[in-house]
Amino acid sequence: MAIKLVSDLHGRFADLPAALKEGDVLIVLGDILDLIDWADWSGILPEVVGRERLMEGLSRVIREGPQAAVRLREAILSPQGEYYHRIRIRAREQYARFADALRRAECRAYVIYGNGDLPDLLAEALDGLENAVLARGREDIDGVRFGFVPGAVHSPFRMPSEMGEEDYGRCLEDLGGVDVLCTHIPPRVEEAVFDVVAGRPVEGSVSLLRYLEERRPSYLYHGHVHQPARKELLIGETRVINVGYYKREGSVHRHP
Repeated sequence: MAIKLVSDLHGRFADLPAALKEGDVLIVLGDILDLIDWADWSGILPEVVGRERLMEGLSRVIREGPQAAVRLREAILSPQGEYYHRIRIRAREQYARFADALRRAECRAYVIYGNGDLPDLLAEALDGLENAVLARGREDIDGVRFGFVPGAVHSPFRMPSEMGEEDYGRCLEDLGGVDVLCTHIPPRVEEAVFDVVAGRPVEGSVSLLRYLEERRPSYLYHGHVHQPARKELLIGETRVINVGYYKREGSVHRHP
């Protein structure tokens, strides 16, 4: 049996079963949905909203700041908006393909959602799968205590799967001590949050950093940062590992 981890699939599912064997355990660390690919402006949002219109909205966000980001999010994802139902239809289709890939893989799978996921639709897609669960809290896997904390801290867009730092910290406190912690986002450490291609940091968690310093799990596995300044670092006694950007690299990390 091997424990394998992937993150940031962003719509790439077809080849996932080939990376797995019967008896493996797969851990998926979020961002399953392909809402938007910043490299080429593909994905559900550009296709539904329109590439030019979306680019104009994002330009306003850059000029005007967080309030403009919230207004754009509301325009796109509000149930009263013109795009909401079409986005959810496309998201439901993608999650169905993801669930089918897990079904074909015939291995146990633990899945958490990332900042770019729609948690209710992901839960709906996994419901009824005998070999996969939407993970939260503690799980014993092959005699090792794994902990799962889904979601992310707030970005300017305030996506449905994001929360405030205090709420994220509460999730970690409720978890208690584990041997291996699995999250979507990294701790707020420069080397972990800085994307060298984007040329900027992404969201990381102060609460997560504090958890590592106090609870000292042996490993933290995360994704979220597609091209990190460092893929692995040591924080106290914890090996912090970015498992890779599956959509572009097909990265599958094996624990330990």
